Amino acid sequence: MNEDDSTRTAIDKLGAQPGEALTPERVEAIQTGMHENLGRFINTTSYFVLGSYGEDERPRLEAVRDHLATEATTSDKDDDVDAFLMDEILDITEFFTSKFKLLVSYADHIVGIYEHSHGGHAWEAGYIDQPGYRERTRTFYRTYESDEDQYEAYDGMFAHYLLSMERVDRAHTWTTTDELLEEVQAASDGD
Repeated sequence: MNEDDSTRTAIDKLGAQPGEALTPERVEAIQTGMHENLGRFINTTSYFVLGSYGEDERPRLEAVRDHLATEATTSDKDDDVDAFLMDEILDITEFFTSKFKLLVSYADHIVGIYEHSHGGHAWEAGYIDQPGYRERTRTFYRTYESDEDQYEAYDGMFAHYLLSMERVDRAHTWTTTDELLEEVQAASDGD
């Protein structure tokens, strides 16, 4: 695939979004992003860490990102490991859904860290709940002491997503940050 083909593929993966035209400026931004940022996916085992960016939750996302960046093993063909959050790379569009679609398409591994179903990460989980992404996805969701707290944290649709990931052995539970990091390490050793 030549450079123009790979750029066209990236543009196609973004998909048409209402109100988001592929202007010459936007195509140029995508091309720049491809050259400057997506190189991190070449010869690198990549981990795209998803979850809530809330003040209480983000430190756990960053802990998982840092843990994967230092402790995860590379695949046979790669030289390095790169773990990242969406807001850390590829600022090619103000439309988060387009950016998300591109990053999730290129990442080797998708790591969902969930504490509740309130926010944009619920949409992201719905998007990656399809065969092309499921085999690259590991879901780590927080469990709570009482059933009442558990039901309050996860709505019915999101709870069903977690159950479906459990059924294909792609879901892990945790209650503390230490347990979360232990589960992430065990899963990354198995991938």
